[in-house]
Amino acid sequence: MKKRIMQAILMLACLITLAGCTSAEKGRDSSGAGGQADNSEDDSQSQTQDADDIYQTDYIDLEEDEKQKINERMSDLGSLCKDIYVNADKGDASNVVLEEAVVHEMAETAASRGWTVTCGSYDYNMLNYEALHQALSAAAEGEEAAAEFYEITTSGYFRYFKLSAKDQELTVAYANASYNDDLEMQIRQLEKFRVYDWEYTEKGWLVWEKALSKNQEMDMHSFFRVLPLDEKCRELGNEYILSVSYFGNNLFLTDWDADSMDQIEFNDLYEFLYEIKYGEKLNEETVQNGIPKEQFEDVIQTFFDISTEDLEAYARYDAEVGLYPWEPAGPRNRVPQPLPFPEVVKCVENADGTWNLHVEGVMVIEGDDCTFQHTVTMKERDGGWIYLGNAVDKEGSDSIPAYKPRREF
Repeated sequence: MKKRIMQAILMLACLITLAGCTSAEKGRDSSGAGGQADNSEDDSQSQTQDADDIYQTDYIDLEEDEKQKINERMSDLGSLCKDIYVNADKGDASNVVLEEAVVHEMAETAASRGWTVTCGSYDYNMLNYEALHQALSAAAEGEEAAAEFYEITTSGYFRYFKLSAKDQELTVAYANASYNDDLEMQIRQLEKFRVYDWEYTEKGWLVWEKALSKNQEMDMHSFFRVLPLDEKCRELGNEYILSVSYFGNNLFLTDWDADSMDQIEFNDLYEFLYEIKYGEKLNEETVQNGIPKEQFEDVIQTFFDISTEDLEAYARYDAEVGLYPWEPAGPRNRVPQPLPFPEVVKCVENADGTWNLHVEGVMVIEGDDCTFQHTVTMKERDGGWIYLGNAVDKEGSDSIPAYKPRREF
């Protein structure tokens, strides 16, 4: 997909260059002919308009029977999931916020009808994926194929996708719906478009770009994992890798092992481990001046085999006040950058009882299902897991996220 985008950009540059050359030639011809109108400005405007077309979505009119079928499908999905939605905790905010477990329950309920269903948080395998996989595999070979699937999100939106492919060209009919005040499924967005570019990767990711993205703020990529991950990879990945990820800490961004834990910035890592341990976010207002010694060490030593003496040294414990320094991550103390999300693609149990988790970073903005690779070593202990090491594949990674400790800002 990256190569196709680069080709499009090169074509755009060539068009602009050719437009300039053509205009110059026309200017010389008209002056020599003594009075023929100069159309170079009109030609230039036409070329610019044509070049801008690649940034515009290629919409297609929906037939009435297509609209009716989509409405019926969304209505059926709404009826099927209504009781689960009504009884679910939706949070205290004005916008709906559903727990992942609720989304998973609705997905499983829809899948019981044989429908292909996925979740919007990349934390759950697509259910009944086989028909979609077969259709995409055929489409990638240039065969004519069609398939449909649903996506359910924690924000309370239910999405429908009907894919049609011919000669490796992909068309998508899309609906986005939610419950209204009468708890009826209401379609908020309904459209059909021909995607600018798409790919079904060897890893099993369906990636399409609705139109050529102008920049990161106007990214047009959509990502859906079709092929399932191993359950052990899902379990450990969701609990111990995705929960930490690459934002505001360096646990997975540097090489370290039992003999080099000083490479870890434990102070920046603390709030992520706190949430894993207690199942809730750290109340930042209660720790504005730092983390009390016992509290900090209890959280860190739950996930690391590290002595108190080493932790005091590595995390700069202040004995005078009895606190470990800490400050929340914010716009002024982090590196501004788009970040991939981690996906554990393979788990290997070693003879000594440790596990190697092979992790790949998925960068939605770049349309890349593997932009960064690293291997995390873990071991089971006291009903949980501890981190033993991390090794970054510097040669096999396209872009390793940058990191700077908050204390250095």
